[in-house]
Amino acid sequence: MNKLKLIAIFACLFSLHLFGADIPKGDLNVTKVVVSDELRAKYKIKPHHEHLSFDCVDCHQNQGDDPSKFKAIGDAGCLSCHKSKKLLAQRLKFMDTLKANPHNSVHDGPTLYCDECHNEHKPSTNMCSECHEHEVPQWMNGVTP
Repeated sequence: MNKLKLIAIFACLFSLHLFGADIPKGDLNVTKVVVSDELRAKYKIKPHHEHLSFDCVDCHQNQGDDPSKFKAIGDAGCLSCHKSKKLLAQRLKFMDTLKANPHNSVHDGPTLYCDECHNEHKPSTNMCSECHEHEVPQWMNGVTP
């Protein structure tokens, strides 16, 4: 394995440790789910999850063995690794001074659904920019959901 790839893997794992995510611990008794190349192409996963070697069943646990029938995982699925909305809000607390913390919105607090901004299999959106298009670049400093 080349040095650059090792550094990238280490950086991903270290950021997960810092930002409160756990690597899923799969059930060893689960039947192997075969995912076709067509489904993998249609439902690509985000690069940071791909670098961690996540597979469909890491998020779509207990959804059977037919990946074409997998359903959205909702907040419970996201928070099974990313811990809690409160922790995510605390992680971006430095943005509270601008009232720009997307995980502790001045409008909604920490109550937004994860998929209102974050999407795994399609481009994510920044819901704040729907009304605050000019302020968001300053708030987010180039970071995308």
